[in-house]
Amino acid sequence: MKRKCIIGLEIGGTNSRIGAVALDGSLIDSRISDSKIFAQGTPETAIADLAGYIKNYIEERSISEIQAIAAAFPGTIDSKRQILYSASNLGENGKCRYDGMNIPQGLSKYFSEPVFLGKDTDFILYNDIKELGIDTEEMVAGIYFGTGIGSSFYYRGETIYGSDGVTGEIGHLPISDHDRKCTCNEHQGCCETVASGWRLIQIRDEYFPDTPVNQIFVRHRNEAPLKEFVNYIARILALTGNLLNCAYTIVGGGVINMPEFPRKQLLKNTLQILRHLYPRDTYRLLFSPGGQNAGILGAAQFLFRQLGIDKQEGKP
Repeated sequence: MKRKCIIGLEIGGTNSRIGAVALDGSLIDSRISDSKIFAQGTPETAIADLAGYIKNYIEERSISEIQAIAAAFPGTIDSKRQILYSASNLGENGKCRYDGMNIPQGLSKYFSEPVFLGKDTDFILYNDIKELGIDTEEMVAGIYFGTGIGSSFYYRGETIYGSDGVTGEIGHLPISDHDRKCTCNEHQGCCETVASGWRLIQIRDEYFPDTPVNQIFVRHRNEAPLKEFVNYIARILALTGNLLNCAYTIVGGGVINMPEFPRKQLLKNTLQILRHLYPRDTYRLLFSPGGQNAGILGAAQFLFRQLGIDKQEGKP
């Protein structure tokens, strides 16, 4: 495949996707894998295994003329986007074998192309803003309920990283006083303990053991455990709405995209909790249009900026 492109890799808590995107922003190819292949193994071989996965994809698809590579992790990253601090949903007992590593520096030993590190939700929000046609200088929030809860905030054309790079750790804000332990292995009562994908599996196992997870809202959305689950999601959206008063809040992720997830009820619950008059009266909740390749396409948007590429022309 001789066509100028970038390679984007989005590692999620459950599934991971890698793909090639042309310089006009169109997807050329993609592949999905189980994220366990990244979680399993030792820290000593982590970078080599990651590089091997990317190289294997490139060789299998016969991809050439690669301009850059971006890898996104579901975790906290330093403000310079070099070091992965922690990816607690990509390991066990709150630990991931990539924790503390300089990912771009490590991968640069295996690739001649420039390598960048990002957070999965940052890339997804890039794509959502493009797909939804949002044009504003005000803040835009992306909150994604998947295996865990991830978020990203975009203001005046830039992602907000924060002093240490960890802005938007909504999944680990304390919201409940129960004693259910979070995957971060540090706190009890984190948002993820009440409104994440892994919490939904716990609810299924406890209340609806004969129901496949992907059918849980189809069969039981009007029952108390799921009503409480949806209301917790609303509380998290309202919390960020009251705190940041964003121009738009985009919500998505695997949980929100499940069959028969009650989107109208979620909006109703959120509006009931938001402060009146504002931000309730001006609150704009949008649902992420991103499909399975949103992270890859968002990685391309990120790289186009880093490389100074005009994606309309596909030229630097």
